[in-house]
Amino acid sequence: MKYEYGSVLLSFEDIYESLPKRLDELISAPKYEIKNLTEGTIKKLFGKDNSPIEGVFLITNHTDKKMLYVGRSRNLATRIGVDLRATSREQATISYKLTTLTDDYPDLETIRDAREFMYKHYSVQMIKVPNENERAIFQIYAAMKLDTINVFNSFRET
Repeated sequence: MKYEYGSVLLSFEDIYESLPKRLDELISAPKYEIKNLTEGTIKKLFGKDNSPIEGVFLITNHTDKKMLYVGRSRNLATRIGVDLRATSREQATISYKLTTLTDDYPDLETIRDAREFMYKHYSVQMIKVPNENERAIFQIYAAMKLDTINVFNSFRET
């Protein structure tokens, strides 16, 4: 079965076959420190118009080179440029998660502390992935291949 995205038809097999290439593209994409990524900066990096940038991103601790989280969004500029700066628990999911990992991050008591830690230690790599089915499948594939699944990436059902 093929799924239409604009004028492009993708089957599951098409997506499956593209996964290793997509992973190479993601891990070789330029790294940007989170502290420097605003919504406007991301829009400038990926396009000249104001349309949303659909894609997948990888957050890495650039201090110890550990890959932490694979995310996806219909709008990377909003997700990365705004959400990673948030201080409310509903938006600041990664920052909040850091505050719960007290054995690994004992000094991160508040979301604000965690956000500052992220600004100092975390970088982001991003690629465009316009098809929503491909983004979903690729996120799970990349999280499993990069071993981010047990701490930051969780695909548990509630």
